[in-house]
Amino acid sequence: MQTNKTLRRLLLFSFSILLCSLCYAQSTTDAGNDSTGLHAYAISRGNMLTINYDTAYILNGMTFKLLQGTYKKVQSGNPELKSLLDTYDVIYKTQDSLIRSKEFYYQQLKGSFDSLVDNTTSFVKRTDTNITAINVSLSTATNELNNVKSLLDDSLQRLKQENRQKFKIAIGAFTVGLGAAAVVFLVTK
Repeated sequence: MQTNKTLRRLLLFSFSILLCSLCYAQSTTDAGNDSTGLHAYAISRGNMLTINYDTAYILNGMTFKLLQGTYKKVQSGNPELKSLLDTYDVIYKTQDSLIRSKEFYYQQLKGSFDSLVDNTTSFVKRTDTNITAINVSLSTATNELNNVKSLLDDSLQRLKQENRQKFKIAIGAFTVGLGAAAVVFLVTK
């Protein structure tokens, strides 16, 4: 009885694993290996596609039908489509010549700009050199002015001392003269 029960459980477990693997099984894998022509492969949702060449275009059904219809019209030589393609070709060539002329103008403008940058850089370097020279000259002039100021201060100090000396001598001479005049006045009296 116990083995029967275990056997049923084992069988039920195996069946559920088998059922799950069937329900969750991956879909098929397609491999695109041929890149020599125009080929359309129909791939459904859930399928895996391995592309083994450099370029592939993936389109939905509606876009594919539109492109396929246009391709068939071009193959059959539809005059409206021929006119449309000729118009496209003219527009393409015009755009290409405009792009080339704009590239030419761009290169000229870029050359002018590069020349302007070079000239500006040269001007800035020369100006920087001149400013450095001016700074050196100003520093030298400042040092010289400071030396002259100290010499003038020293000269003023000397003049003040000499003026004091002269004043002392003048007072002394005046005092001696006054004394001598007083002696002469007293003697003559």
